[in-house]
Amino acid sequence: MNALLIALGISFLVNALFFVFASIKKTDVVTDLSYGLSFFLTSLGLALVTHVHGFFWLFPFVAVMLWAARLSFYLFRRILTIKVDHRFDGRREDPVKFAQFWILQAVSTVIIMLPVIIGASREPVGFSFLQLLGGLVWLIGLLIEAVADAQKFKFKKNNPDGFVSTGMWSWSRHPNYFGEMLVWWGLWLYVLPSLQGWENIAVLGPLYITILLRFVSGVPLLEKTASGKYGSLPEYKDYVSSTHLLFPWPPKSKSANARSSTASIPTIGSLSDEEFAGRWYELGRIPLPVARDWIMTSDVYEKQPDGTWRVRYEGKPDQDRTRTKVLRQKLKRPDAAAPGEMLVSFLPGIWMKYRAVHMSSDRQSMLVTSSKMKYLWIMSRNADLPEEEYQTLLSTAASLGFDTRAVQRIPQH
Repeated sequence: MNALLIALGISFLVNALFFVFASIKKTDVVTDLSYGLSFFLTSLGLALVTHVHGFFWLFPFVAVMLWAARLSFYLFRRILTIKVDHRFDGRREDPVKFAQFWILQAVSTVIIMLPVIIGASREPVGFSFLQLLGGLVWLIGLLIEAVADAQKFKFKKNNPDGFVSTGMWSWSRHPNYFGEMLVWWGLWLYVLPSLQGWENIAVLGPLYITILLRFVSGVPLLEKTASGKYGSLPEYKDYVSSTHLLFPWPPKSKSANARSSTASIPTIGSLSDEEFAGRWYELGRIPLPVARDWIMTSDVYEKQPDGTWRVRYEGKPDQDRTRTKVLRQKLKRPDAAAPGEMLVSFLPGIWMKYRAVHMSSDRQSMLVTSSKMKYLWIMSRNADLPEEEYQTLLSTAASLGFDTRAVQRIPQH
């Protein structure tokens, strides 16, 4: 109970000081900064005024301070860039309404930190599997949140009016929030072996932050804001339909025929080595998760002296067009009777089937798919293919059963 009172006192003192400064200056610069510092200073204060029982007892305090320091630096850096936090429009000028934010933040800090606060008064039972698991979950959450924040910050710096859909954000629309949830569930797992009786209310900490981010002030508000800003854009609709809301997972296919096989579509009847070799520009795609944020992409097919093939997939990250990235693969053309069939390996021992299902009459453009209709590539020898020819290829793909609404047009310049 003493630890809880100490935590409440520190949290309210920290937020009261920030409130006075922000209210006098009418500024948003310290609002986000105060969130991380509330946790950092509360954790530091608890560690200093309670008795230390060794590393295993001290770990949760250090874990909170590391997480809070990283988050405070990121949020402060972000607010210096965007200058204003529109959440406080109409509130920062009213001290009473403004104070409500700081009171809620002070209380929330203590509730979220319940596993650490209650654990502060308990002697660890000795190192256990749950402590190892909790520490690992905390670390994974910290890394996910840190990487997601860094990717979004970098993207927004170059594209202030765009929405981020690359990196971790191609697997989740809110990976940073998922990481933060893991941080607190990990700390709860870490202290769980030491809890007894009423102390198990510590689970309210991770439950509170999970409910808050998922259903109250996190995901719903950002989803509403993004929908209002980007909701009319076809690419945003595609992003929402293919990308999971919270849990990071490979994107869902946007093709309506995602699970249907391409076996019923015959491959092209002839494709000599000379026609196949060299550079093919990727003008459109229903993409694999790998390199789905690349633009100016092309495949270079090279036949080796021993008869094997190598593929060099080149492109530039959309958020940094000064860099060229290369993905190297192996390729087999196993059956002379089916020249449109090929096997490609990204990893040793793992092969994926690809099928060339259409070749233009001038032998300069082709449609390539996988064994299922969830992927499609529009390839051409000409990076500047006339629009009429591109639309012809798109129509051909639609006639073969592909959902061409899911095809992404790939800039080549």
